[in-house]
Amino acid sequence: MPKYARAHDLESWQHDSRIAAHGFAHRWESSVAPGNGEDAFIDLVDRYLRADMDVLDLGCGHGEFTLLLAPRCRTIVGVERDPGYLELARTLAVEQNAANVRFHQVNLAGVDDEDRTFAGLPLPDSSIDLFINRRGPLLQRYLGEALRVARSGARILGLHPTGNVPSPPWRDRLPEPYRDIFFAHSFDHITRWVTAPLEAAGISDYSLWWIDVPEYLRTPHELYARLPGIAIGDLLPYAAMEPVLADIFADFGTAQGVVLRHQRLLWLAHLPA
Repeated sequence: MPKYARAHDLESWQHDSRIAAHGFAHRWESSVAPGNGEDAFIDLVDRYLRADMDVLDLGCGHGEFTLLLAPRCRTIVGVERDPGYLELARTLAVEQNAANVRFHQVNLAGVDDEDRTFAGLPLPDSSIDLFINRRGPLLQRYLGEALRVARSGARILGLHPTGNVPSPPWRDRLPEPYRDIFFAHSFDHITRWVTAPLEAAGISDYSLWWIDVPEYLRTPHELYARLPGIAIGDLLPYAAMEPVLADIFADFGTAQGVVLRHQRLLWLAHLPA
């Protein structure tokens, strides 16, 4: 399976305007080191996916990862709450002649804000062998339904895109309000997103890995283009920020550029028989 070249996206985001039109696009160029969290997640999927499996992709977006897995399993279902994403997913499935793929609209955000669980999955009991959650909904929102539709020995493979990343050493060089854009939850807080629902359900067979993902920005303008992706509000004009960004590169840049670190929580849960 192809590896990811960036910290967040698939390469097709760069050349399919329909995907960009639905919001799957980046304004900046960057690179990440090999063996990053996205690669590790693919390796985990490769380890457990088999041709005789029925798979569920939770929070599938426009279905690109779903369709990457489709040739390697018996059937795969993608669920997503956004109808626009699903429309594109179904179009891409037809274009790729993916006859073993189905997409369903399911509210992954929650039935209400109190219990944060979502509506039932449109699947029969004991029908899924492998659950894929690549930066999708929190486990507490679907674990009950997953247990209902899981076959004996089913697994959930998950990847959370956030962690307790230390602020970059050049943070204080940025003008306000951009010094406060590097907030991150603690490792324990994010880990509990996985462990708390599992423990509440009496599930003890799980593994978690924290993975460091350095993203390299090669020029001051790439760093400038990256900031709106992590900052709230309007960005100052580049002309106003260029001297500050140039100084950051002069003092903190390497041959690869200026580094912006990310964390990924990779996890695996083995559901009870």
